[in-house]
Amino acid sequence: MEERIEEIDVLIVGGGPAGASAALSLLNYSDHSILIAEQSDLSKIRVGEHVSGSLFGLLDYLKIDREEFEEGSFLPAYGTTTYWGSEYANTTHSIFTTEASSYQLDREKFDFKLLEKIIERGGIILPRCTCTEFLQQEDSSWNIQIKHPEEGKFYMRAKYLVDATGRKNNVGRHLGVSSTKYDTLMGAGVFLNIENDATIRQEQLLETTELGWWYTALLPDARMVVTFFTDSDIISQYKLHQAAGWNRMLEQTKKIKHLVRGATALLNKPWIRNAQTQLTDATAINNFIAIGDAAASFDPISSMGIGFSMTSAFHGAKHIQRQLSRKELLTTQAFQNDIEKNFGEYLKLRTQFYEQEQRWSTSAFWKRRSTNLNG
Repeated sequence: MEERIEEIDVLIVGGGPAGASAALSLLNYSDHSILIAEQSDLSKIRVGEHVSGSLFGLLDYLKIDREEFEEGSFLPAYGTTTYWGSEYANTTHSIFTTEASSYQLDREKFDFKLLEKIIERGGIILPRCTCTEFLQQEDSSWNIQIKHPEEGKFYMRAKYLVDATGRKNNVGRHLGVSSTKYDTLMGAGVFLNIENDATIRQEQLLETTELGWWYTALLPDARMVVTFFTDSDIISQYKLHQAAGWNRMLEQTKKIKHLVRGATALLNKPWIRNAQTQLTDATAINNFIAIGDAAASFDPISSMGIGFSMTSAFHGAKHIQRQLSRKELLTTQAFQNDIEKNFGEYLKLRTQFYEQEQRWSTSAFWKRRSTNLNG
């Protein structure tokens, strides 16, 4: 029996902000056909994110008005209070940016609106599917084998392939793409229900401890996110994937433990998320790029994640348009150079920020950040 083969211009693996932004850019500014292959069923928990007001300019480029999002998608955040390098509070509008306006983003509402717009504008989204094989043809196009619980196994023939799978870098790893990891940072967090959010200021709070740093922020719908960022070996050693271990670590804080007292957890154990800094170089493969966290991922302290995901998607979409409009191959080196330039500036800022904390310079977590920040 012959395998079923479908054809598409651009196949994007991953339906987060990077993949969705690339799809919308291509749908808005070209006539290429677009398919997003997403492994999940789109019901996974999405961690909220702190963003600047510049996000609305990015949405303008995607031709999406702020008013089209559900109420509560953007919760104003009135500054950042940090207990970092000192037991005394330091309040700023942001850490890595001077922009005054900032927001706590409801990622679930945000992500689904982008996906909704893709469908409205003629794109295809295929959830619950796994890309199991990537075969590049002589003309640099791709045959991708896809498995789906209802559709079964079939092939998509695509002129261009995009990795938007986030820090997991699923496509790049399958293709043997070079990737450099700078740390093993992970986040162990919980979502909390709070009875009276009027008593909690709409700001983000950061507090350092001997083994890492804590982040908390108010979310829409009377919820709060509380996350401890540390290295993977520390998470294992102190069993931070378990509620008891996580709560013991919380008790080491001086401020946040009081802030969340009385709140109830939405799940019975913490979630764990990869938060490492890494850089990918996909220039060796024709008709293929990585975007968003699959191209470069940043420490959450930078608040650069979603902004970079979207802008890298815009630049990636422009590159794809140029490639598909000509017969000869177009190198991705210029695209990669832009990513590496941004990444280099980020590394300098990250070093400066971590060096502000000197109280636990001999502990494993902080010692690593004083000796190995730039690889």
